[in-house]
Amino acid sequence: MAALAFDTLNATKRLRDAGMEERLAEAVVDLVQLTGHMPDISHLATKDDLRLMELATKADLRQLELATKSDLRQFEQSTKAELQEAKLTLRGELAQLEARLSEKIRSQGWAVLGGMAVLLAFNTAMAKLIA
Repeated sequence: MAALAFDTLNATKRLRDAGMEERLAEAVVDLVQLTGHMPDISHLATKDDLRLMELATKADLRQLELATKSDLRQFEQSTKAELQEAKLTLRGELAQLEARLSEKIRSQGWAVLGGMAVLLAFNTAMAKLIA
């Protein structure tokens, strides 16, 4: 708070000399003196300050928007690449599983055929023994 230098005695005398009653002149001088003790508002924001802050905030938001879009594009590209790599890996693993399954089915097929041949031979031998 900055105090304003104000000669209250001289101001009161001038108001009385101008025809104002002494009590009224003193009240006016007191009011004028109080205005000199008003709080310092020079640090408060003005409309221009707020406008500049608004423009700066809009610029910051635009920059953030552009950066976010760029980050999202990079994320999308890396995700697509990772998915493609995973897809190729899964295809390779699936091909290996298919080959192993085919081999097991082939092996079991031969085992079944061998078992059937043994049963057929056994059945034939039994038929010759009985007959």
